[in-house]
Amino acid sequence: MKTSKPKTVGRSLADLKKLQHRVRQDLSPVPAPAGPQARKRPRPPDPGGKLPTPATNKTSIPEEAVSSLDPSDRAWLRHSLRDVAPLKKQAQNLAPSRPAASAEQLELRRRHAIGAPINTPALPQASDQYVSVQGEANDAQHLRPGCGPDVLRDLERNRWPIESSLDLHGADLEQARERLDNFLRSCLEHGVRCVRIVHGTGYGSRNGEPVLRHAVRRWLTQLPSVLAFMECAPNEGGQGAVKLVLQSIPDTSV
Repeated sequence: MKTSKPKTVGRSLADLKKLQHRVRQDLSPVPAPAGPQARKRPRPPDPGGKLPTPATNKTSIPEEAVSSLDPSDRAWLRHSLRDVAPLKKQAQNLAPSRPAASAEQLELRRRHAIGAPINTPALPQASDQYVSVQGEANDAQHLRPGCGPDVLRDLERNRWPIESSLDLHGADLEQARERLDNFLRSCLEHGVRCVRIVHGTGYGSRNGEPVLRHAVRRWLTQLPSVLAFMECAPNEGGQGAVKLVLQSIPDTSV
């Protein structure tokens, strides 16, 4: 004989199943309804940043870019650019191109950069026995033939500022010749025009005669690069020094 379940128990089980089914429906995610995709709002420009450089056409910013902005951003942008005006086209003045350097000029620059000696026009070997037309009795000044008297006059009036100086104290004749040659080469190379040579009075030599004084002035009278020289004033060295003007060597470094 079968025993039947009470009706109240059967109803309770049915109600429990219905309740579980409702809970599962409530917990399951509801799919979003298909619809038109929302347009992403453009990022507004940074008020603290730099505005784009206006173009040279009538409108600084394309209308498509302005129309895609938010109305408030569009109003801010137009307000910020209210004083911007297109640039006027002007004729461009281009500087003439620099001519290419020759092979000789490039070699000169290369030797100058590495500190190598530059082929400056060599100074002729001055003779120790040479006597100028003026003679050693009047070696206080010298003017190269062909130069105007204004060169010597300007030198006397200090219109030529002394740019460099060489001191030959303590040197013998050979040392003084070499040092003077190197010094004048360097001055010609760098465009130095007025220099001073300090040779001393020579009264402290062994024989009591000014050897370097006569030798240096004798050498200077033989150099075509020396336009003029004269004995210095007492405050510049007096009888123990001469100041001279050198010729100008054309610049070949361009």
